[in-house]
Amino acid sequence: MLTNRENQHTWNVLFDALLGELGELSRRVREAMRTELPAYRSVPAGTLDDDVRVEVERVLRAARAGSAAASEHEIDGLAVIGKLRAQQGVPVDDMLRAWRIGVQIVVSHAREVGSRLGIDDERVLEFVESALAWSDVAMVTTARAHRQAEVEVAAADQERRSAFVRDALLGVLAPAELRIQAESYLLDPDREYVAVRARGTGREAARTFEHALGLPEAVRDRCGLSTLWDGDLAGFLYAVPDTDFDGVAGVGPPRPLEQLAESYRLATRALTTASACGLTGVHDLPSLSLRAAVAADAEIGDILRARYLDPLADSGSADELMATVRGYLACGTHVETTARRLFVHQNTVRYRLARFEELTGANLREPEVAFEAWWALTRAAMRW
Repeated sequence: MLTNRENQHTWNVLFDALLGELGELSRRVREAMRTELPAYRSVPAGTLDDDVRVEVERVLRAARAGSAAASEHEIDGLAVIGKLRAQQGVPVDDMLRAWRIGVQIVVSHAREVGSRLGIDDERVLEFVESALAWSDVAMVTTARAHRQAEVEVAAADQERRSAFVRDALLGVLAPAELRIQAESYLLDPDREYVAVRARGTGREAARTFEHALGLPEAVRDRCGLSTLWDGDLAGFLYAVPDTDFDGVAGVGPPRPLEQLAESYRLATRALTTASACGLTGVHDLPSLSLRAAVAADAEIGDILRARYLDPLADSGSADELMATVRGYLACGTHVETTARRLFVHQNTVRYRLARFEELTGANLREPEVAFEAWWALTRAAMRW
């Protein structure tokens, strides 16, 4: 039976032997990591060498102490490792596999050294159990730090991407910088893009719009980029997909990256108009036609509303008169067609048109007057 002093001496001999071979042991661990885990091949060799050496030494010292608990200082150091691996692009699963590879090599080497030094299996087993217990703590700690760092890295990347999208749409980037950043996001800097702006009610609606427009946050063959901006989804893509869109969006004309600001300005105008008209789907200015001018020119709209609609206020039938005139103009000024659309008699239509002209002093048979009345009615129907 060995005394406590003899046990401690044997323990120290094993540890000192392992520590003396720290360089070789670390090299074996590092090479195994690079061979079995491709993610580690992109980590700078010097950085990985230093990290592996420190990690192996920590395992040895923890095993020597016979404790599975890590000190606050060790916890901080392990957290740094986990965070660093996330920043280096090493997936958390690969990081945990690297820990297991390292521990397996250390344990195997400890058995070899123990056999070489004549240390009995029981003492080596104690070392193995301590190493495994401490490595479990290390893996939990580094994994937690890795996942937290992943969240931080993703948030930082999202913010950089959002800043690029906003800068590109505002036209504030120099052409060279615009091309460099576009290529970094796997976009073709030589293509034309259409700007798009979709109206939603927050982040969840924006994600739905992204997928409907072919703009998911992460795609292998990226066709564009987008971000949430003032409650709207704003971005640019190769072309608007021909798909159903349960929302309202404005799209600009195709433009080179350097001219995206113009496309975005027109997309914003299209969105404002379509939203004011209560429309859904994707719209551009040509499809909205004169309604875009009505939406944009509030002063003219106020003047024409005062001219053609305010006189109806005291008639007691303003809504009927407005609906009849709106239908009459939409039907090409054909009384018969208007009557069928409104489900009323033709004489009812004639009476209401006459009443409108009486109250306003307007003659709807004059093209200019008819157009001004249409403008006033269109403006009045818009939602703001």
